[in-house]
Amino acid sequence: MFQKKPVSLVLAFACAVTVLSGASSLQARAAAQFDPAFYSAAYPDVVAVFGTDPQALLNHYLAYGMAEGRFPSAAAQPGEAVDGIAATVPASAPADPASAAMPAGPASTAGSTASAVQAQPVFQPVPMDQLANLSSLRKSMTDEEFALAYQAALNVVAPYVGLSREEQIYGITVTIRALFDSGMGYSMSTPHYNDPYGYFILGTASCAGCTRATGLCLNILGIPYEHVNENQYSHQWCRINVDGVYWISDAYGLYCGPEPAPYRHPWF
Repeated sequence: MFQKKPVSLVLAFACAVTVLSGASSLQARAAAQFDPAFYSAAYPDVVAVFGTDPQALLNHYLAYGMAEGRFPSAAAQPGEAVDGIAATVPASAPADPASAAMPAGPASTAGSTASAVQAQPVFQPVPMDQLANLSSLRKSMTDEEFALAYQAALNVVAPYVGLSREEQIYGITVTIRALFDSGMGYSMSTPHYNDPYGYFILGTASCAGCTRATGLCLNILGIPYEHVNENQYSHQWCRINVDGVYWISDAYGLYCGPEPAPYRHPWF
């Protein structure tokens, strides 16, 4: 169980990997069909060109999106093969008309269970133009660069959909740190050193770029944050209100958990 207490990412990394790999495998098993509602919400760049017609979106995924590593649905893996468009149930229709006419019994219970599964809400990532911290996140990125960074961030958050707010923050922080540990170089002068495009696409790291990369992931899940020490020559991190308790998400500084005091970082 995830504990609401300060944690060192170095010491707790193995635990997080165990929890998150389980969530990923469950999602991979569930993926089978293309979800046009998810795809249109996740990729406004595609909608701008192809519109929202489900078949047109599926055609884009098969022709381009799969090779680009896009997600066909919230439960899928990037670039996963699909076998058709997911069926949708109109909101005004009964959950399962056939089961409503059945007497109580095993068959009726099975129908109700299937209907309950169908009724589960589909993850809708916050579109790029509606991100809570949009002006801070964009920096000097072009529309194309921002779209690429958004897609990379969407890949990061996918395993954490449906988890608690604390688990989402922790999982994102661990993953962002793992990207840095995979071979990024530190810079305060190369292009995009302080934005998500530099972090996700160019592999350029700084505490400012790491903070915005983390923040983009948080915003996609609908989690607003405060960029502490933004545009200052000082260490920077994400500050997040979790049910009245402020958390620090600092992948670069190896800390994720409640702040010890307002705007106080345990290491800096």
